[in-house]
Amino acid sequence: MITVHLHTILQIETPSGRLRRLEVDLPPGGTIGNLVEMLDLRLKPEAMLFLVNGRPQREDHLLADGDEVNLMPALSGGGS
Repeated sequence: MITVHLHTILQIETPSGRLRRLEVDLPPGGTIGNLVEMLDLRLKPEAMLFLVNGRPQREDHLLADGDEVNLMPALSGGGS
């Protein structure tokens, strides 16, 4: 079981309110990219930041049972 925390615009609207935290089962060998695809979020992975157990990771990072994943939209700043 993987715990997923969805931040800001990635939260899922439900009739009961916003879903900010999920428990997800991924098959062995599942990656962050597989997780994002499974959740069908409105942002593409390249527009997100991923933290696994508090550490930044890439989309191809393998997830393990017990991992805690934070999915956040990447911010872009304005130029001068």
